[in-house]
Amino acid sequence: MNLVVLTGRLTRDPELKFGQSGKAYSRFSLAVDRPFQKGEADFINCVAFGKTAELIGEYLRKGRKVGVTGRLQMNRYEANGEKRTSYDVLVENIEFLEAKGSGDSAGYEPHDYAAAPASAPKTSVKESEEAPFDDDDEFPF
Repeated sequence: MNLVVLTGRLTRDPELKFGQSGKAYSRFSLAVDRPFQKGEADFINCVAFGKTAELIGEYLRKGRKVGVTGRLQMNRYEANGEKRTSYDVLVENIEFLEAKGSGDSAGYEPHDYAAAPASAPKTSVKESEEAPFDDDDEFPF
């Protein structure tokens, strides 16, 4: 199983480009805080394709907080006669974790832009309203 889940902030504006076939791709880097090591972070290179890449290029900028799920890919290449290896996270889903132009996520509901079509209606349930559920006494929780 190859699954990567990250939450972090963009270290620079994403690069949106189009390949020879016309398919969009976007490269960006995330700063992900290390647990239990205050002030230290890992910088993870990510790449997205298609509509996800276009949304990233249009809406994300340096410093924005996002959640990413994807898979890790190793790339081997040669530069100046020296063999090199790099690792990228191939983004499958991305969630924008704060509102555009805000420094915090207060009052903002994240939206999974890669998983839902743009025309999907937005629905929300107020905290005071309870969603219906079936109570089956089989489980104690």
